[in-house]
Amino acid sequence: MSDHRNTYYLVIDAGTTRFKVALITPEGKVHKKADHHYSQKPTNFHIYTPGDFIDSLKHTFGIILKDINHPQIRGIGVTGHGPTLIPVSKDGKPLYTAIGYLDERVSQYVKRLKSMFGDNLTSSMYIPIALYFKEEHPDTYQKTYRFLQSFDYINYLLTGNFCSTSSDLGISPWTNSTLESAGLDPDKFSRIYGMGVTIGETSQNAFELFGIPPGIPVHSVGIDFAAAILGTGALDRGKSCERAGSSGGINLCWDKPVDDPRLLCYSHFKKTLYNIAAITSTSGRALQWIGKICGSFKVSPPKSLTELKKIIFLPYLKGERTPLWNPKASGLFFGLRDEHTRRDIILSVYTGICLSVRDCIEIIEENGCEFTDPVAITGWGAKIEWFVKLKAAVTGKRYMLLQTEDGELLGCMIVCAVNDRFYNTIEEAVSSVLKVKKIVEPDPNEYEYFADFYEKYKRLRKILYEE
Repeated sequence: MSDHRNTYYLVIDAGTTRFKVALITPEGKVHKKADHHYSQKPTNFHIYTPGDFIDSLKHTFGIILKDINHPQIRGIGVTGHGPTLIPVSKDGKPLYTAIGYLDERVSQYVKRLKSMFGDNLTSSMYIPIALYFKEEHPDTYQKTYRFLQSFDYINYLLTGNFCSTSSDLGISPWTNSTLESAGLDPDKFSRIYGMGVTIGETSQNAFELFGIPPGIPVHSVGIDFAAAILGTGALDRGKSCERAGSSGGINLCWDKPVDDPRLLCYSHFKKTLYNIAAITSTSGRALQWIGKICGSFKVSPPKSLTELKKIIFLPYLKGERTPLWNPKASGLFFGLRDEHTRRDIILSVYTGICLSVRDCIEIIEENGCEFTDPVAITGWGAKIEWFVKLKAAVTGKRYMLLQTEDGELLGCMIVCAVNDRFYNTIEEAVSSVLKVKKIVEPDPNEYEYFADFYEKYKRLRKILYEE
């Protein structure tokens, strides 16, 4: 470990609904943080304008860079949501709005690719979005110099370099063979850099646009789930993290591959291990939705979790991935009665999200995997401690709160610090940086109480979508 006094790493997470930036010390202390909500309007589409990312950078950098001596920023790491693609011209200008994974226009291409490739990883990721552009916007497709992921567009804005980034080349967002099989031109997709590669330095143009000084190295991180795995320390067999953002899911580190169509399984960036993932489409997004309906999704904590009304909510508001992989699935309230209140309905949405998490965990366990350590939680959901307690009660698992709820940002910082030689290895960085704030234990009586909720939840899911 080298000594870099007064050092900060500038880290960026282009989330699904919120853009987050922080300055973090090599020891893992968040020095300053800022965020910015995209100017999205309710729609069946899932889009981002070029201004969404540019305005977010200008807003957050204006806060983050104030009163900071520029030489103190020794590196930048960028992660973000996916799958999202932005078609850009040779001069880096977007040719169309960015299209994200929840966009209903893409669902027919997901179905087509599923029949072609037979796997969820290929058919639900970036390729169907690119295919949508080719078939429904052929002029845009022809003019496209590169398709960029959300975080790679930010990398371009900072460095002027076109690249694609991935946490590990074994889980590349695409390959030439899959692109060609889908009828796409591989030349429209950039070279892929694995985690920890320095992809360039901040440019003079970035200084003029955002006030970030030129010459700061920018390091490849990859997609947000990989940054979250790193920033929560899920690097050993049996360790896991739950990503409680707008979308979410469970990622478990395991030593054997799993073959289950309800799950994703791919190489962990720590060699010899695998990332077993159960992905959900709308977790925090479901709460944002009920907040629009009811005026707010914020409620005071229930005095006792066993007093929650037995209203079952299926949180499939934008289709669902695990376990259905059905972009047409819809949400449902079951068990409503005239004595139920606005508060009861809001709390049922919280509970429905927890039931979905339990569903994901149990499907992973059906494949012989074990959660040997507390589930580390990251995302805005980690801020609401009673919600974390509810998840522990519903799932029967211990949960772990870390020093920051932004594991993705912490993961970016770790990549930067290792590249900067502050730490020799990722493992050394994780053991030095991560601080456990609290372990939330499940209550056996509460777990038993929610067993009936869960059985009804599974029966409804099966009746509606599997029989």
